[in-house]
Amino acid sequence: MMDSPPKNSVTLRNVLREAVNTLSSNHIEQARLEAKLLLAYVLGLRKEDIIVYPDRELTDSQEEKFQQLVERRCRKEPLAYIVGQREFWSLEFEVNSKVLIPRPETEGMIERLLNFAGDKTDEKAIRILDVGTGSGVLAIVAALEFPKAQVTAVDISGDALEVARKNSIRHQVAERIEFLEMDLMRDWNLPENGFFNYILSNPPYIPSKELGLLMSDVRDYEPREALDGGADGLDCYRCIVANAFPYLKTGGYLIFEVGDEQAGLVKQSLQAHGGLDAIETFQDLSGRDRIVSARRALG
Repeated sequence: MMDSPPKNSVTLRNVLREAVNTLSSNHIEQARLEAKLLLAYVLGLRKEDIIVYPDRELTDSQEEKFQQLVERRCRKEPLAYIVGQREFWSLEFEVNSKVLIPRPETEGMIERLLNFAGDKTDEKAIRILDVGTGSGVLAIVAALEFPKAQVTAVDISGDALEVARKNSIRHQVAERIEFLEMDLMRDWNLPENGFFNYILSNPPYIPSKELGLLMSDVRDYEPREALDGGADGLDCYRCIVANAFPYLKTGGYLIFEVGDEQAGLVKQSLQAHGGLDAIETFQDLSGRDRIVSARRALG
């Protein structure tokens, strides 16, 4: 029978144990999961393999790199930026500090989009606009779920658009997505009016005065322009409602993600515009009002 590795050897089991303790002491809530993900990233393994091969030893360079990544996470740098990717809609997307990290609740926008489309997802004429695309997750998933649709994705950040383009290539939908650099807060100048069946946006919605109250991994690392929604957090919604209407086909839908306690105010903005009906609110898995939608009136 082979002897077990010495207790102080540099095995997956031992470095994982130490990393969990370090992360926990630095107030990382999911310390064990994040330690596994960091270790798997360094070794090029799946996180499940960390458990399957607990006595595998690390090389000196692997151990050094792992410790560096743990230190970065202890400084509250987001895990997604450290490993360079984030899962969304069961797919992996590249992310970096130029784009907001996709959140699970944003998947609700895709769910609403599919619900509104019903059995029409395979129609060639469908056109979709994603306003403030960031890493491109909404535009790319929409292109995947609507295999014949044409998608337009806009963002004020050229760096963000570059990330989105890379993700579109990774998921083989680049030929059906047009990326445009555009400031959503100014008058829009898109190719033609009445063009889109669906307009999606997860815009910046944090009130400016609350940015300093955000958790440090958001406040200190994620791009401010993707967070700051102005004095009351609603600046982008007001501009989008006004600018999107001429580009929305009759019977087409405008779908927003909103921040906590903002759904009612966003609905009021939609109601005040005129020409929109079927204004609805949908909750996320935590029971918070998260998605607000409206239809361009048929009559």
